[in-house]
Amino acid sequence: MTENIQKNISRDTQYLETFLRNLLLGENNPLHNRLLLINPPESLSMPPSQPSNRTTTEQLTEQLTEQLRALLTTIDTQQLSAKEIITALGLKHRPTFIQNYISPALSAGLISLLYPQTPNHPRQKYLLTAKGLSLLHEIAAPHRQ
Repeated sequence: MTENIQKNISRDTQYLETFLRNLLLGENNPLHNRLLLINPPESLSMPPSQPSNRTTTEQLTEQLTEQLRALLTTIDTQQLSAKEIITALGLKHRPTFIQNYISPALSAGLISLLYPQTPNHPRQKYLLTAKGLSLLHEIAAPHRQ
């Protein structure tokens, strides 16, 4: 990134930071190429980010249901099939497991499929995403101290 004081061009990492927050934390901030203008008019500039003392992972940790917490701690760093997870959690009814555990975790981006192109793959397994791992560490942090 270059800087040109005569033309009032200064370094600004706001767009890059927003992009990385979307990528790594799973946030959904708007990213438009018009926001890359060096001196955009006020109507096009990005709204100032809301200062927060809490990170997105901390906010998500509060919203996690007990089912999702149990799912995250069960999978941890492993790749487990639905049957293995059901057994580890002590559950019996697969449709309820899918509805209450797998579907919310997939939609929140906490877990992913080992074979995403074929959801009914005979050797399908579930693993935590980067977002899921960060939440797992957030959950486990108070217990480690």
